[in-house]
Amino acid sequence: MRLGVRQKTAVFATVAVVGLSGLLWFVLHDVVADELGDTTHLLLSLHGVSAYALLVAVGSLLPLHVRAGWRSGRNTITGVMATAAMAVLSVTALMLYYGGEETQAAAKWIHLAFGFALLAVFPAHAFSRMTRVIPDDEALRAKAGLVTPSAKRPLNEDKTLRDRQGDFHSTITGSNRPQ
Repeated sequence: MRLGVRQKTAVFATVAVVGLSGLLWFVLHDVVADELGDTTHLLLSLHGVSAYALLVAVGSLLPLHVRAGWRSGRNTITGVMATAAMAVLSVTALMLYYGGEETQAAAKWIHLAFGFALLAVFPAHAFSRMTRVIPDDEALRAKAGLVTPSAKRPLNEDKTLRDRQGDFHSTITGSNRPQ
């Protein structure tokens, strides 16, 4: 399911701000290892606030976008990976904020690993062509010997579930209307 312009803008903008602020904070804090004080604090604050905004934006995707994608079987691998990464990032963020010193070290590296992974998975999900992960019903029926595949159209043609149910129903009954 394609997102509306406002929803797409909100998701893309918050992902960009969260990703860039987290990446820049990591570079300044751990790679360069200079104590820039105010700069790293500002980046970490921006990262946290924008992460909350991202959780709201991602939450707005659950009722329609995620459900429709799951039902259609499109981009489910990258979608599940992105959703799981967001869940792990949310939990590790809480561990970083509220956990003790012993949990913060492990949570930091897990958070960084999943954050970097999400920076790769999110564009793969957002910009990939809508690919199906589950086989087409017609291909399954053909394999079972119930119907021969149509020579007029490819097996993975973009069809709604109702269209495919109508095709199956018309093959069985000769009628074009699903009951």
